[in-house]
Amino acid sequence: MTASENVLGITGSLGYIGKRLLAYLETEKSFQKVVCTDILSRNVGVPPDFEYHHCDIRNYEKLHSIFEGSGVNTVIHLAFIAQPTRDPSFEYDVDVNGTANILEVCEKTGVRKLVVAGSDCAYGFFEGTPDYLREDAPIRPTPGFPYSENKATVEKMLLDFSARNPACATVILRPCMVIGPHADNTTTRSMKQPAIIGVRGYDPIMQFVHEDDVAEAFCQAAVQDVKGAFNVAADEGLRYSELAKFLGKPLIRLPVWLIYPLVEMLYRLRLLPFGKAQLDYIRFPLSIDNTRLKTELKLVPRYTSLQAIESHLMHAR
Repeated sequence: MTASENVLGITGSLGYIGKRLLAYLETEKSFQKVVCTDILSRNVGVPPDFEYHHCDIRNYEKLHSIFEGSGVNTVIHLAFIAQPTRDPSFEYDVDVNGTANILEVCEKTGVRKLVVAGSDCAYGFFEGTPDYLREDAPIRPTPGFPYSENKATVEKMLLDFSARNPACATVILRPCMVIGPHADNTTTRSMKQPAIIGVRGYDPIMQFVHEDDVAEAFCQAAVQDVKGAFNVAADEGLRYSELAKFLGKPLIRLPVWLIYPLVEMLYRLRLLPFGKAQLDYIRFPLSIDNTRLKTELKLVPRYTSLQAIESHLMHAR
């Protein structure tokens, strides 16, 4: 590798967003080499001219060897547990301890650009949250919601890393709910149910962003001269009641005193993949402003929230 070469390393390259990013990178010529890592042993879906390594991000020595040996100088870190597993300690180990390994590798190998997958969940879900938060809104995770808590912890780690390593331009992207033809998560599965369940007295804004807009955002964050946090969302969201109407499903609103213990009981019976803390997602408003995405990253989402949902529904049929 020459000093002028730009070598990209990707963790979680075979996950949902990782696969969309790889498809986008096939036509992106900013990198002379793309080095993909993932916990999967088979590199299904990796373009033939990209390098692939089977590697768990919790294995620091192997990760360091791959990135140093390949001359990686730009990193996109996507390896997180996005779906609930019923094992918070495992999720913490991957999300937090795995990220700690990534940061140490970047520090030791002199990586000059680091882009990390954050989430709007780091803002938390609380009563009275203003609509369309900007990136300077406080990070305050929802207690008992492991994904939210882990993303907030990672944000603190990135602040400390950035302060220690000013030569490494650090970016964190905070997408809202990602959806599109390839989406398969608790939200998309709930859209297939006979009715949409809500919390009585609440009608929060729901935001979505198309998977291809997210893939482009990660790539552009890696190649452009930017740093800091960026919200990633379509221009506008829609109320929960509007979402149910768009889906053509009845909206059944249950009172707080009933829905929280009911969901917790169903979770303990293993009939639901998430517990009561995640209910705050459909109870309290959390919407994010995308002005910085458009003005500084120069990325205008091609899909509205409704169009992103529609693209999924068309594929699901």
